Amino acid sequence: MSAPGPIGLAQVEAALREHHQGLESTYKVTPAGMWTCSQTHEVHQLLSNLDLSPYRHLADLGSGDGRVVLLASLFLPATGLEADPELVAASQKMAAGLGLSQARFFCADCRQADLSPYDLMFIYPDKPLDWLVERLPPDWPGSLLVYGPYFQPSGLRHLRTLYAGETLCTMWHR
Repeated sequence: MSAPGPIGLAQVEAALREHHQGLESTYKVTPAGMWTCSQTHEVHQLLSNLDLSPYRHLADLGSGDGRVVLLASLFLPATGLEADPELVAASQKMAAGLGLSQARFFCADCRQADLSPYDLMFIYPDKPLDWLVERLPPDWPGSLLVYGPYFQPSGLRHLRTLYAGETLCTMWHR
């Protein structure tokens, strides 16, 4: 029997497929808002095409089933902040099963959590981002990556617009 190859997109997608077989829907109301899935291949493409070298730690704000953190952890340390304990437990189980030591998940409402340890934040927002801009320290040196065109932050400087497959994404800085 040969040793398993390095973990990549295919292994993460397989783990997510297995997890989703037991779900009624890919939408869920959580204690902090609505969860829905970003597209795995799009997120992988987005992270692969970004220069991640300036960043030390990514946080997915409202990490849902963990897909962004699982994929980001292939490139850099990544943490998921999710208010739904069932989603956190499933994400932790997938990360452990894949051996992704750079992926961590915490049951926390990202609207209340300390965001200062993270210099790259990812969000697929379900509501306007005013709360997030208000929570960032005035001297925060990081970047915000917004997946989807619906809610863009005011009070941050637009760095660039990117596409992840068909999905418009934007990068922002304080």
